Amino acid sequence: MKVEMPLTWVVVADASRGRILHFKGHVSGLEEIHDLVNPEGRLRSRDLVSDKHGNTHDRKGVGSPQMGEHAEAAHQVEKAFANELGKTLGKLTREAGVEKLILAAPPRFLGDLRRSLDKQTASLVTQEINKDISTLSLDQIKTHLDRAA
Repeated sequence: MKVEMPLTWVVVADASRGRILHFKGHVSGLEEIHDLVNPEGRLRSRDLVSDKHGNTHDRKGVGSPQMGEHAEAAHQVEKAFANELGKTLGKLTREAGVEKLILAAPPRFLGDLRRSLDKQTASLVTQEINKDISTLSLDQIKTHLDRAA
């Protein structure tokens, strides 16, 4: 008698890349089925802000007023990619009949991704890994999943 496993996808992502994987079988490992790339996510914060302001001089010394702008610009790029990934996941999980979803991403991106999921897709999430494992090999990702389970 063969036991059917629920169709489970694993999403490992960061600000510059989102990989969608699925289990090939109970012990077979993972297979990558989609790879979304966000080139802007690899840019340094200062490269995302086009107009450079001058330094300021105040009683605290020389400062850079654009520091907050740089961080905000980087976070906006991350949020936009999380939204794109969330919409893609919603569409693809419905088309494929996915029953379970595991998310793995750095803390801030994981929060942005979670907020971008529609209700139906969010209900599929059975596990979250609050760590950036997006650049690891499939075998290394499986090891992290086994440890977290």
